[in-house]
Amino acid sequence: MQTSIAVELVAAVSEKGFSLDELVLKVRQLFENQGMAGVIALVLKLVDEMLSRRMVQGEGPGRDCCGAPCYELHDRLPRRFRTAAGEVHIEWRRLRCRACGKTKVPLRDFLGLSRWQSKSTELEQMVVEVICDQSYRRGSRHLRLIGQIPVPKSTAHRWVEQSPCDELEEPPGPLAVVMADSTGYKRRPDNEKGLDNRGDLRMAIGITQDGEVVPLGTWSGDSWEAIGRQLGELGDEEGTVADVLVSDGEPGLPQSLGPLTEGEQRCHWHTIHDLDERMRKQGAPIGLRRAMQKELAALLELPLPVASVEEVSAAEKGALWEQTETAEARLSEFVASLAARGYDQAARYVRRAKDRLFTYVRFWLTHGVVSPRACSLIERIMRELARRLKRIAFGWRPQNAAKMARILLKRLLNHTQWEAYWRDRLRIKDNVLLALRRIVADPSPQVLGR
Repeated sequence: MQTSIAVELVAAVSEKGFSLDELVLKVRQLFENQGMAGVIALVLKLVDEMLSRRMVQGEGPGRDCCGAPCYELHDRLPRRFRTAAGEVHIEWRRLRCRACGKTKVPLRDFLGLSRWQSKSTELEQMVVEVICDQSYRRGSRHLRLIGQIPVPKSTAHRWVEQSPCDELEEPPGPLAVVMADSTGYKRRPDNEKGLDNRGDLRMAIGITQDGEVVPLGTWSGDSWEAIGRQLGELGDEEGTVADVLVSDGEPGLPQSLGPLTEGEQRCHWHTIHDLDERMRKQGAPIGLRRAMQKELAALLELPLPVASVEEVSAAEKGALWEQTETAEARLSEFVASLAARGYDQAARYVRRAKDRLFTYVRFWLTHGVVSPRACSLIERIMRELARRLKRIAFGWRPQNAAKMARILLKRLLNHTQWEAYWRDRLRIKDNVLLALRRIVADPSPQVLGR
C-alpha cells in the first residue's frame, strides 16, 4: 500500500525578529509532541481501514472464521501507545463474525501486538539501554529532558523487570575455557528472611574453540555448587563443559566448577596480588613483600612459543616440559623460603596453587589449546558490572541484580548480537519506506506580525 500524506503547518513568526534557537526548539517541540505521533497514527488508520475493508469483503488473510467470509463492522476501540516518537492515539476497528459472534481486531494481528500492549518495543529497547548506564531515577529524567519521552522511573523499572532481553543462548560450540568470578553489591535487606544488605553476584563466561566470548549466566544468592549443577547441563555425555577452568581460587569455585573441565588454571595475577595480602597480615614489611612478589612473578613467567603446537619441534616441546618442571621445583623452594621466614599463611596459599599454575603450558603441549593465564577478561567485565550495581544504585533485589548483570553481559561481550536480538524483536525487515518529497510554503503566505 502506498499513499501520499500532506502535512499542513502554520508558521507564525514575529516581524520584529526572533532567535534561531527559538525556531529550532519550537519546530522540534512541535514534531516531537504532535508531528511524528500524528503521522504514525494516520498511517495506522489507513492500514486499519484497508484491512477491515478487505476482511469484510472476504479478501485477504484471516478473512474466514466459520469457513466462509462472515465478518461485519462492529465498533472502534480507542488505544494509546507509548513510543519514542510520542504517544500515538488511534481508534482501531473491531470486526464481528455474523455466525458465531467472535470479534477480531485486524490491525492488532497485522502489527503482531499482544492483547493489552501499550508501548512499542523500540521504546523498551531505549529504556533498557539507558537504564544500563544510569540509575532509574536519572534514566527517567534523561529520557524526559533529552528525548522528550516521559517514562516514570517506576514504569521503567517494571519494563526492564518484565523484558525478556536478558535471556542467554546456549554456546554455539564446544568451549575451550570457562571463567568465573564474583563480586558484592548492596542488596535490599529482608528481615523476615534474615538477609542483610550484603549481596553476592556470581558470573560465568566461556571462550569457544574459535575464540568467541559467550555469556554463560549470572546468579545472585546461589552457591557455586548450585551453579556448577546448572552449568553441568551444558556439558557432553561425560559431563565436560570446557577444557580449562580459569579462576582466582575463590573458596568453593574450583571444587564446584573444576569437575566440569579437564583442568584448572589458577590466575597468575591473583596469585601474585594475594601473596602480598597474606604476608601483610603476618606483619611482613612492604619492602620484603614487594621483593617476594617480584620473585614469584619471575617464576611464573613461562611464555609459550609464538608458532602453533604442530609447528614446534619435538626438541622444543621437550625443553618446554623441562622448563615447566624446573619452574615447579623452584616454586617448591619459594614455598619453603616463605615458611622459613615465618609466613606460613602465604606459604600454604602458594603451595595449594602450585599444581594449577602451569596448566596452560600442559594443555598447549598436549592438546594445542591456548588457555589464558589470568582472569583479566572477566575482571574487566566485573568492573563494569560493579560500576552499575555498586556505584550507581543500591538496594537491589537479588533477582533484579542478576537480571541487570545478564543484560550488561550481553551488551558488553557482543554488541553485534545485542543489536541483532533487538532487530529480530522489532521485526525490522525493510517493509516500511518513507520519503520526504518536498517542503514548500503556500504561494501567498499570511505572515502575522505583533
